Amino acid sequence: MKSYLLSTFVIFFLFSCGSSETDKLREENRALKEQLRTAQNGGDSHKYILKLRLKQSHLSLSIKKHIKDAMNAVDFEIPVDKEFYDSVEEGQEIIDNFRFGSMVLYGSFGDWELKVKKKYVK
Repeated sequence: MKSYLLSTFVIFFLFSCGSSETDKLREENRALKEQLRTAQNGGDSHKYILKLRLKQSHLSLSIKKHIKDAMNAVDFEIPVDKEFYDSVEEGQEIIDNFRFGSMVLYGSFGDWELKVKKKYVK
């Protein structure tokens, strides 16, 4: 009777240890797969995307120039790092450069505007 109890206890102990070892190995395997996926994505498993609008604007009373500037605006998306993503807000103007060469050569007063239209994480 004692040997039966002892063998039952040993079998139960072996199965319970094997199960925890298997669970431990599965958890390590999952963690390694996640690290590999993160490394393949450049360090972060998320992609930070900014949708930007680039447009030219002129200082003019001509409605035609303002309509042309609005129609020629370009929207595009670019992936950025997390630090830059966190440093900008939707609607923020990133670039607003006066076009000095156009003023000197053509007498045109205008600038380039680059604004953050939308930001999201994939």
